[in-house]
Amino acid sequence: MATIAPTLQSRRRPPKPVLELVSRDDIRFRHPAYTNHSLFLTLPRVDSAASIPTYGVHHRTALLACQIIAGNAFTNSYLSLDKAGQQQVQVPPDSVLTEDEYYFIVKGFALYPIVPSFQDWEFPHGRIPDWWHSVNASPIVTMDCGITNAGYAVEGAHLVPKDERVWYRENEMERYGVGLPDIDNKANLLPHRKDIHYSFDTRWFVIVPKMVTTDSSLQTSPQYSIHPKSQAYLFARFAWAILFRVKLFVIAGEPRHVIRVARTPAGTKKYKTEHCSGAELENAYGGRGSEAVTPLYVRKRRSAQASTATDQDGFSESSGDSDTNMSDMDVRGTAGDWIEWGRNRRQESSDETAPDVVRPQQLSEETAPAIRVHLEPALEVELRTVLRDVIPQQRETFQD
Repeated sequence: MATIAPTLQSRRRPPKPVLELVSRDDIRFRHPAYTNHSLFLTLPRVDSAASIPTYGVHHRTALLACQIIAGNAFTNSYLSLDKAGQQQVQVPPDSVLTEDEYYFIVKGFALYPIVPSFQDWEFPHGRIPDWWHSVNASPIVTMDCGITNAGYAVEGAHLVPKDERVWYRENEMERYGVGLPDIDNKANLLPHRKDIHYSFDTRWFVIVPKMVTTDSSLQTSPQYSIHPKSQAYLFARFAWAILFRVKLFVIAGEPRHVIRVARTPAGTKKYKTEHCSGAELENAYGGRGSEAVTPLYVRKRRSAQASTATDQDGFSESSGDSDTNMSDMDVRGTAGDWIEWGRNRRQESSDETAPDVVRPQQLSEETAPAIRVHLEPALEVELRTVLRDVIPQQRETFQD
């Protein structure tokens, strides 16, 4: 009796779901000093506006993103509907921006410089805006994923990414740590399921505080909707995600006024305001993928250190990005003015800021406080749909 070998039928990968979020046009933010390629930031419409059936961007969050890009211009800046800055946005800080585009204005500095990469950004010790609150809450000691509550395939996600060890050290971020002062300290780690960790490291979402109504009295209070880690590390993570989005503005082929970190022959770090040509910026920041806005000297240093790097995380780690490796313009006087203004701002604030973290009374080496993250409702539905429907189908396809 003859036997017939079964044929192996290949299966196509399941189609990606059409996300409603993708159909929404991003909100655009422009630099008023540039005529060509003035668009320096776009943000997705993930916040729902209460008064009208549309989506937009949380005003405080959008403004903060622009302020970070402009070298931490927290105290003298605003959003405007016009290039001249005459039509200042009147939307309340905790409401939603819904116009198609805005101009970011820094008072007294039409040609303000921008920070071209996270490595060039100086952490604002003692100057984090007041509304970026620390939430006083008792941490829950658990190893479950902070978003899904899953207890399997959980990894430690770094807030300040592992690849940013040099930035972490040079900006003295150890002052905000718990336990060991290095980048792997517990205040810089939060438990995430593996797929959530990947989404976090590919900048699918960030964690920001917002004013929410918490009781029947309709009183609002600031919440991250989490059991908090370090206020400083959460702020740095937000800056890391935002500065990645400046890439196209930086390497558009146009001259730009930028703030860059430099080192003296003795190795001392300082921040310089420079006018760079498009070619200079392309050469320094024109990498691809996760290296897109990483300065060339940093990429070389990482390559040299890769063979000696060790992983001492308390959680398992995977591979990928971040944690998972994944024209003529008159600028005379502007640089000096900007640097002097920045120096004055720093002198107005204290040199030190106390660590703002929750310290559990009994925290073992095997456990860490969990962060409970609540995404914007529409964004959360879409993310969960993808994770629930697509990932199991792909796993089935690969197994077959």
